[in-house]
Amino acid sequence: MLMGNKFLVYYFNRSAHLFIRIIFSFKWRVLLRSFGKKSQIISPLSLDGKENMIIGNRVYVGYKTWLAALPLTGEKECILELQDGVTVGHFNHIYATKKIVLERDVLTADKVYISDNLHGYEDINLPIKQQPIIQHREVVIGEGSWLGENVCVLGAKIGKHCVIGANSVVTKDIPDYCVAVGVPAKVIRSYDSSLNMWVNIKNGLQNGGGKKIIRICAESYYVFVA
Repeated sequence: MLMGNKFLVYYFNRSAHLFIRIIFSFKWRVLLRSFGKKSQIISPLSLDGKENMIIGNRVYVGYKTWLAALPLTGEKECILELQDGVTVGHFNHIYATKKIVLERDVLTADKVYISDNLHGYEDINLPIKQQPIIQHREVVIGEGSWLGENVCVLGAKIGKHCVIGANSVVTKDIPDYCVAVGVPAKVIRSYDSSLNMWVNIKNGLQNGGGKKIIRICAESYYVFVA
């Protein structure tokens, strides 16, 4: 009898959970520009500009995340797109005034901030909150990349299969297949296709800057100078 009651409770809870998911999926399909199959948005803090949001299939948006897509800088079109398989952690804040795209299978940890805009501050006689929002560059997080906890991405593009270390601030583009850390974020490792292995970037130069980049192979004692 006890086992039967436990089964009934389990079945009821599963059914209730499924019913709630169906209701919310229908709600998001009505309110958002696009909402894919098997996607979830868990108790969001706020969704601003729902009509400008594109959510792919199997997308998971964690607890109390704030998503926004509002053309506050006067752009004709504003898009926030989370492509298939994207997982967004808890307490993320993603704010697009023109275009932010998280490509397929991107993973963000908790408390990540992504923005394509900045607060104006030039007028010292006017409080910053009263100054206009300044449009920064579009943001693209490349396919399969991972952003660690407390990462900030400000008007920059991150390539495919990148790792951005916790607490990093990304203000410049990061190439494909790189590991970047720091404030501002700099590349410390990259994948060398000619060697078929990951190599360390000794001086952490992100874009070269006309200087030599010393690469130390992770699995040997050879040093390559590019």
